[in-house]
Amino acid sequence: MKVHDRLTWLQWLLIGVILLMIVGVIGIGIGYLEGEKDLKESVAVSFAVELQKQFELGMKDLDEGNYELAIQRFEYILQRDPEYPDALGMLSESILQAENQNMDQSIPLQETVVFITQVPTPSITPTPTPDTREIDELALAVQNELINRDWTNLVNTILSLRNIDPLYRVSEIDKALYLALYFGGIDKILNIGDLEGGLYDLTIANQFSPLDSTASIYQNWARLYLIGMSFWGVYPDQAVYYFGQLAQAAPYLKDLSGIPATNRYRMALIQYGDQLATAEEWCDAHDQYLLAQSLYNDPGLQPIVNDIYEKCQISIATYTPSPTISPTPTITSTPTITITLTPSLTFTPAPTGGITLTPSPTQTASPTSESSATPSSTPTFTGTPTASPTSGM
Repeated sequence: MKVHDRLTWLQWLLIGVILLMIVGVIGIGIGYLEGEKDLKESVAVSFAVELQKQFELGMKDLDEGNYELAIQRFEYILQRDPEYPDALGMLSESILQAENQNMDQSIPLQETVVFITQVPTPSITPTPTPDTREIDELALAVQNELINRDWTNLVNTILSLRNIDPLYRVSEIDKALYLALYFGGIDKILNIGDLEGGLYDLTIANQFSPLDSTASIYQNWARLYLIGMSFWGVYPDQAVYYFGQLAQAAPYLKDLSGIPATNRYRMALIQYGDQLATAEEWCDAHDQYLLAQSLYNDPGLQPIVNDIYEKCQISIATYTPSPTISPTPTITSTPTITITLTPSLTFTPAPTGGITLTPSPTQTASPTSESSATPSSTPTFTGTPTASPTSGM
């Protein structure tokens, strides 16, 4: 009985030890889990603090004009948290400002540019290839294409995203689309030669936000080129006018043919010279050929220049100016009118109350004549006068 009681006591002791061990293990496990949870929370807090710090530094870099550094910060944030609030929009803004800064530093822009009537752009609605990717995958593609500045694919991806969910992050997606159209349009004009496509992209971008002066100048260059081409081969004088402006402002601008504006200007000058030579306006034709040779000395054109020059000199030598005839002034004489006054008759009242009429002499005798005209009689009027003789007639 005592042995049995001892065994029972030992068993209980063993059970108690085992229970303590189990409780200890459970406690250790719970502590580990709690510690791991706390560690994860600590790491998450540190991670969020780091992203917030990078975002604030990125905003500061953007305000101070350090656009490349701001781009790196916002890219870092999006790589770790694609849904980080406003990060995509700030990345878009940083890229836009960086591109504008690079353009201002690398391309000498003209202070005054001739602006002309806008050429109608073709009404083309882009129809992207149906995209079967999910919205999250498309959003990630938008982010990557924006970072890589793949403007053409970025436009197509955004259109696919909008077809699935038109309200998905509207503000940020609109900024990304504006950037794609803005820089894509400029790239088409300056590098690809797709002038019509570039004008179209910039026109659509202007519906999202007003274009800056840089994009407006590029638009004007493309329009000048296209208008010059509309006169090509038909009205060379007009082609000379438009390509002459481009030869100074954007000499290397080209269309899909790959012909730079300077070459177009030279070719238009030769066409205009041919037209003037056909009309036998030799000196004006020589001026056009000479200007074309100043752009590029073509040995094949030089004999034509020499021949036209000789014809110009001959036309100057044989030119006889018409005599200038001065009109003879007409003198109109005004006749002189001589008025001879004849003395008036004098009425002298007679003593008897009548009126005596004494005529004035009408002829003066010459010095050699002794005769004189004397009235034979003085008529006398009797009676009471009817008027007072106070004046002579």
